[in-house]
Amino acid sequence: MRLWFEGVVVCESERSARSFDGDNGADPAAVSDREVGDLLSNLPSAHGARMVRPAIAGPGLEGRWPGWKRRFNDPAKRARRAARVMRHIRFVYFAHVDDDSLFGEYHHELVTAEVLLDRVLAARASGMKAVHPHLHGDVEGRLFSRPPRGSFAQVTPEYIRWYGRDGARRDIPMVREDLAIELMDEYACSYDDALDLAARQSGALPRVEQSWLLARARTPIYCRPLHATEFRQLVKAIEAAHSVPGGDIIVARANPEIARVAAATLGAVMDDYVETPFETPVLAQAFAEFHRAHLRRVAAACPPGLLPLPGNGVLGWFSAKRARIHAEVQARLASR
Repeated sequence: MRLWFEGVVVCESERSARSFDGDNGADPAAVSDREVGDLLSNLPSAHGARMVRPAIAGPGLEGRWPGWKRRFNDPAKRARRAARVMRHIRFVYFAHVDDDSLFGEYHHELVTAEVLLDRVLAARASGMKAVHPHLHGDVEGRLFSRPPRGSFAQVTPEYIRWYGRDGARRDIPMVREDLAIELMDEYACSYDDALDLAARQSGALPRVEQSWLLARARTPIYCRPLHATEFRQLVKAIEAAHSVPGGDIIVARANPEIARVAAATLGAVMDDYVETPFETPVLAQAFAEFHRAHLRRVAAACPPGLLPLPGNGVLGWFSAKRARIHAEVQARLASR
């Protein structure tokens, strides 16, 4: 058992705080992949170490039609390929436990943490934002629940969100930015006033958030990212896993360390700054330190200087500049 805990250090080391080999052109997603890989390489477990084999490309891919590239880039398939070589977080269970006992409830929290953590890692591997800590489940429910046309006594921003001027149903509700443009004509106001009106008097979501929810709904369950409600459920399960009830000393030693690694991993997959969601001091410190180090490395991975006109044009230049500014702001928020 002692060998399981050697080399498991959940802290912000000098290696985690610096950029990857000085490669400023690295993909920010690769930053998280390396951090998570380092965290899970020495994970305490009752199942022993898993052999991670390097991926080997199949023969004859060079001469095939470009259609294989589309299949290769499918998010669900990328998640399945990553799951074959990615270590999962697994807790240690008590042996010979009755489901109705205290240990049975503890095991339920362990299973919840493992399932949700698997989804986080698979969603990250598929290229999606793995966790959205501000979009709750009820927001998702309202997005897919169209109100009846007869429930509106007059034309309101919420009505315009769901129905056109001729009463026709929209395929998907309007995002907040598009609804604001409609309200400018309806109420003869400025765009800023219309945007504020759309936010206060309708359930319209920003374009980025609605796109994320729609993509999440189309994603298979095993790699579906977590909204805020599931994120809180995962945090609660990790804290429960850390508080081991009295019993087997092996479980009492292993699971708190695994919970610390789980909290640190959660901090390393979130590209937007969030306050630590954990109440347990040890878990809060692990999340905060790795989250802060991750945001610093994401900012360092962005190109330090931008050419006047990159190869992907002016829009690409603005996108790169916006991504760098966003990464720097998140890193500064984490350093406060």
